[in-house]
Amino acid sequence: MLDDTDFQKSSSSDSADTSLAMPALEMHPTAVPLEHDLRSSQQPIVPSHASSLPPMDRGFDAWAYLACAWLIEFLVWSYPFSFGVFLNHYTTHEFSHVPPSTLTLVGSTCTGLMYFSSLIMVPVMNRYPWHKKTIMYVGVVLCIAGLVGAAFAKKAWHLILTQGVTYALGGSMLYFPVMTYLWEWFSEKKGLANGLIYSGTGIGGVVTPLAVEALLNRYGSKTTLLAMGISFSLIIPAFVYIRPRVPISRVVRPKALDTQFLRYTPFWILFLANALQGLGTFLPTLYIPTFASDLNLDNGGTIALSLMNGTFAPGLIFFGYLSDHFDLRISILISAVGSSIAVLLIWGFTSNLPSLLAFACVYGFLGPSWCALWPRFVSKVTVAGPEDPHDSTSATVMCIFIAGRGIGNVLSAPIASGLLHATENMSMHYGLRGYGPLILFTGSMLMASAIGMTYHNFERPSLQRFSIRLAARRASMSMP
Repeated sequence: MLDDTDFQKSSSSDSADTSLAMPALEMHPTAVPLEHDLRSSQQPIVPSHASSLPPMDRGFDAWAYLACAWLIEFLVWSYPFSFGVFLNHYTTHEFSHVPPSTLTLVGSTCTGLMYFSSLIMVPVMNRYPWHKKTIMYVGVVLCIAGLVGAAFAKKAWHLILTQGVTYALGGSMLYFPVMTYLWEWFSEKKGLANGLIYSGTGIGGVVTPLAVEALLNRYGSKTTLLAMGISFSLIIPAFVYIRPRVPISRVVRPKALDTQFLRYTPFWILFLANALQGLGTFLPTLYIPTFASDLNLDNGGTIALSLMNGTFAPGLIFFGYLSDHFDLRISILISAVGSSIAVLLIWGFTSNLPSLLAFACVYGFLGPSWCALWPRFVSKVTVAGPEDPHDSTSATVMCIFIAGRGIGNVLSAPIASGLLHATENMSMHYGLRGYGPLILFTGSMLMASAIGMTYHNFERPSLQRFSIRLAARRASMSMP
């Protein structure tokens, strides 16, 4: 039987592609069944509409989609990654009477829900692809409502409901439909396109904290949040170019999900490692501005947060390349142990601006970039891996890893709040006064994520049995 690459070369460069975020969709049932035809004649059928599809990896439509997706990435994720600036402002201005432990729930809830919602959003959109554009419009409305509502918040729970929950729901409804189109438009340049879109978060994470702090200092939180809400309405014209390459009328429901990976030990090891990493990775970005204020560094926290977000982009590229070309355990080791050492030895002994900036650069490169390993996690726990365009299991496994980080983010805030300033009245000579337990917890969780390296000890025997069962199931399902 011809493999996917042979078929793509022999049919057309315009054939539909698929992705981790959007599993391959089958052609309309009136078309000749491809697998049956390959078995009978070994000559692929080129769909009659193939020549009418816009090209992949090139052309105005593909690059216009990429530019608009980058803009949405920039807006949706840069605001949550800049919440540390809001937290520092809230604790010294409008909500100075509210315990910081309560205010941190706003940021952790926002990022946690956005990660966790992938587990629900992606399967729903794959089941009802014709509603994606509607979901995006609803997402814009919710993002605006969340930010505008936060501008008029009077109590902490108002902020949690608006800037936390409402914005997170809107952001996920806006972001995930956009990403499901990526692998329809790009195949050979998929990695480049993926990296360019994700760079929106890095660039946004550099620019947004500086802009937000300037607006907060000059106009206050109300005007700042209203301006942020208005900015979302400016992306609506970009929706014109956020569209599928293959018309919705030509596709049907995705293939059924195979849940055999849930019985595979390496999946649970990598899931645990990913959740532990999620418990620690968000805390430095959340507390760095407040930490800098307690050190009496005027704008040091905002600059450090910008540097941390800025080094996140090259970190993604580095770990993506490293995990693709070398043993995955090397990437896990460098990210887990390296980020933990940065927290325990640099952040733990930071007492001035240069050391704070050094920590921001090192940690930003090693810690948050862990998410670049997710595609390789998927390939280790699914037989087909994320590159197989006919396997919907990969999309679900990817969503589970994304959601796992979300769970860690949500749980980290209340835990960290209980640890912060817990030793102010004790003689603990580690870290800035009150931050010692928080720093130790963060470093410990990051170090514990190195447990993911042990997946290899359970991989070979289990994978062989797993592959045989899955191959037998697929063979039985593909019989004419």
